[in-house]
Amino acid sequence: MIVYVSHPFGGKESAKEDVRRICQNDAENLPDVLFIPALTITCRDYDPTEYARGLGLLIELESRCDAVLMAGNWERSIGCRTEYEYAARNGIPVAENWPELLAIYYDWRKRK
Repeated sequence: MIVYVSHPFGGKESAKEDVRRICQNDAENLPDVLFIPALTITCRDYDPTEYARGLGLLIELESRCDAVLMAGNWERSIGCRTEYEYAARNGIPVAENWPELLAIYYDWRKRK
């Protein structure tokens, strides 16, 4: 299972550390799941003038994942809300917390 992890960024390096820590903790508990902390893998500096292009690339990555985990104060982030809406419109299961993620995971395992 591949889980896209959506987390607010806003150009803050601390956000990258937060999402890495979330992914590491979750990966320890679900070792057969690949957690993708999207904001840490774009290899691009934060550039508000290129925001739409960068978000489009992340949506493309999200479209290839089995589930989405919303993390941090995602409700306050335009990008995270866009990722949430994309998943909801396209049938990608979305978890907002650990119990929801576990439910998605066990459902995914049953289908395998």
